[in-house]
This record gives sequence, C-alpha cells and structure tokens, in this order.
Amino acid sequence: MLWTRIASAVVLGPLFLAIVYFESPYFNFLVAALAGLMAWEFVRMDAHYKNRRRSLIIAASVLSVAVMSTGKVLPALTIIGLATVGLVIADQVAGRKGLHMVQIAVVYVALPALSLLYIVAADGSFSIFWLLAVVWATDIGAYAAGRIIGGPKLAPRISPNKTWSGAVGGLVSAVLASAGVLYWGAEQGMTVHLAFIAAGVSVVSQLGDLFESALKRRYQIKDSSNLIPGHGGFMDRFDGLWAAAPVAAALCLILGGGVRAW
Repeated sequence: MLWTRIASAVVLGPLFLAIVYFESPYFNFLVAALAGLMAWEFVRMDAHYKNRRRSLIIAASVLSVAVMSTGKVLPALTIIGLATVGLVIADQVAGRKGLHMVQIAVVYVALPALSLLYIVAADGSFSIFWLLAVVWATDIGAYAAGRIIGGPKLAPRISPNKTWSGAVGGLVSAVLASAGVLYWGAEQGMTVHLAFIAAGVSVVSQLGDLFESALKRRYQIKDSSNLIPGHGGFMDRFDGLWAAAPVAAALCLILGGGVRAW
C-alpha cells in the first residue's frame, strides 16, 4: 500500500502542479472535475439518496464552478444556496425528516472549489502553490511527528491514529513550508503575521481532515472511494485543502490580494 501511495503521488502530484501553474482555463476544468468527483463520493455514502438527487448534487456542484469561471460570484453562490435548500425541501416532501449530512454536499464541495478559483483570480497560481505547500506540509508533518513521537490522541472517537504531537508537527511544518515558498516565489522573508496565518490555515486544514473522518465514521466506510490507488478517494486526498481554501479566499478578499499582499 505504501508503494502504491508513492506511485500515485509521483504520477498525479506533478500533473496537478502543472495544471495549477498554467492557470485558466486548465485549472478551472480541474476544479470543476474535482467538484463533480467529490460530489459523487459524498452522495454515494448515503444509501437513501437515489440517482435523481445524486445527479442534482453533482450537476449543481459542477455548474456553480462553471459559472464562477466566468467571474460571476453571486450567481455561483446562488446555485449553491438553491440546490441546498432544494435538497432539504425534497427530503421533507419525501418523508425523511430532520437535517442530514448529505444535504450540505453542494456547500461542502462547491464553496471551496469557488474559493480556489477566486484565489487564482486574485493572485494567479502563486497563492495556490502557497496554499498547497501549507496543506501538504501539514499532512506530511503530522504523519511524521505522529509516527515518531506518538503520545496522547487528538480525537480518538473520530480518528484514532491522530495525535497531539502530530497536530503540532503539522503546524510547525506548515509554517516552515510557508517561509520556503515565500522566499522562493516572492523573495520576501517570513513575517510574524504570515507565520500566524500559515499556522491558522494549518489548523483549519487539520479540522477539515477530522470532519471528513467523522463523515466516514458516520456512514461506516473506510474511504470515500477507491478512485486514487493507495489513497482512497478525492475527498480523502483533498479534505484539508477543501477546508483551507475558503479561509484563504476570505483573506484575499479582506486583505485585497493574494499571499504576497498579506
């Protein structure tokens, strides 16, 4: 399994980074494809959702990304909102009372996808590279520190393998990765507030990982799918990025630009 994971990463990692580098329209197509695949993975967890509603969730997720690709933020958000409300109403009409996790599928999948497109529009590919470095360093650092140091569990009921040492290791790795990317791509040093931003994004990324673990535990599955050999599904691979993307997009909006303006 380890060698399968490595082989998948060696093949898919450079391809993903190349598409990020070339930006629009290639990056837009990539994000739309990821949104569709992740929506499919999300809805297949819930056996109550049949093909018609599954198709609605996937279509709404991809359509919102397509609309966002034209620069229309409000219509894209409107599609997400209408699809979510429609799912809740459809469940009520069908007699499935209460709120269910799959009803937020479009929000979970499409909002981060829109955020990635917004980040690219604000600062090109550089801010995406920075975000990827922070998220990936968090994953690698958490895994390494957890295996080497061990110690108390972070959230044993949700993800028994995660430790507090891993969480700290991931956070420290994210700050170091942020410093490296800024020096390499922006030729600027790491400031205190940028270190705090990287640390905050790292924490959000880890929370995204925990949320997806809780989701799989709720539906009693090991992986969201088996589409990526050795890694499981796209939700398994991009859970941290999908959580961190809206935070980075909010920073772009509030601070008036990408990471080089922060």
